[in-house]
Amino acid sequence: MVNGTDCVPDVQKGLAEAPQAGGRMTPADPAPVRPEQPFSSRPRIIIIEDDRRPLSGHNGEVTRSTLKNTRRGLIRLLALTAVVSMPLAGVASATPVKSAKGSAAWCADHPTKQNKPICTNSAGGGGTGSGAPAPTMVVTASPNPVMDTGAVIMTVVQVETSPAFAGDSVIVSSSQLANSCLLVYFIPFRGNFGENVVLTLDNDGNATVEVVGEDCAPGPSVIEADMMAAPYYTATTILQVLPPAITPAGLTGYPNPEVEVGDTNGVGNNDIGNSDVFAVFEIETSPVYAEQPVEIDSTQLDTSCGEGWVWISPDPTGLSRSGTGLNTGLEAQALLDDDGNAVFGFFGKSCAAGTAQVIADVEAGTHSTYVTAYTVDPPAPTI
Repeated sequence: MVNGTDCVPDVQKGLAEAPQAGGRMTPADPAPVRPEQPFSSRPRIIIIEDDRRPLSGHNGEVTRSTLKNTRRGLIRLLALTAVVSMPLAGVASATPVKSAKGSAAWCADHPTKQNKPICTNSAGGGGTGSGAPAPTMVVTASPNPVMDTGAVIMTVVQVETSPAFAGDSVIVSSSQLANSCLLVYFIPFRGNFGENVVLTLDNDGNATVEVVGEDCAPGPSVIEADMMAAPYYTATTILQVLPPAITPAGLTGYPNPEVEVGDTNGVGNNDIGNSDVFAVFEIETSPVYAEQPVEIDSTQLDTSCGEGWVWISPDPTGLSRSGTGLNTGLEAQALLDDDGNAVFGFFGKSCAAGTAQVIADVEAGTHSTYVTAYTVDPPAPTI
């Protein structure tokens, strides 16, 4: 692989098998997570699968998603109830007041329960509570809300739970988003993709996936993450899709900061490696540059990812790029939509923590340049 070659991997190929020059995407039908009747697809997208080999020297192929309508109802959010402790002091009664189960006083009277969830998750449990139970699992999307850009949306979905569940599987899905878009891809670094995906929690209890939707109707959609083994936690977030619009000029990265996933080569995000980055970058400029090319790159971000990087352009006429180390070739490119906006995805493998400068250049008119600082944090428990 020559640094900076076009990115065109197949759904069953790894990041190590990143694409070579000639970055036009061609359709294929990867195996979906839950196969049903396929939809036709328009733009092409890059899917990455790691086989633990360096990026250079392998060819790949761009694929399309085959979607399935899951038709299943949304799983209700697991509710946790905070138990309010009952004060014992100042009770003027001959009969002792019984402490509420799970309260600080109850936990103090039951030392064998103090390290159990009933005490550690309760309000005031162990004397350190803040008045509400800590969440057991959280799912977020960034950017949120997300704007339709050139008939495409891109967002990063992060699942966060306890390190105690490292190595467990979670399924991330959104039947509402699948029904409001022509196509939906939940794209991990490795494995099958479609309108849902199974991820493996890393040593810190985290997992991340990039989500792409095509021709989506504006409005809210619930995204949920379901643990596939006991204690079967469920978490949800609402992704708000906005219609195309003219927005203030600039370049923005999401999520920022980004907490890397994968601590070892054995656990995390479908066993793909360690310290991996998922990001989305939105470029906004004047609509007078509609249908003109814009390029994006980051020397600092590229070179910080020791086992490779990929810039994704969902624009079917655009150019996606991949490589290892310094990009000495062409930059990733897309056409600005009618409102002067464009969006790119980024994957990085085995990346160093730190802040990188990301630069986007409009290849028309006054050749406007936009710069943003993007911060990558090392893997760590987040809740």
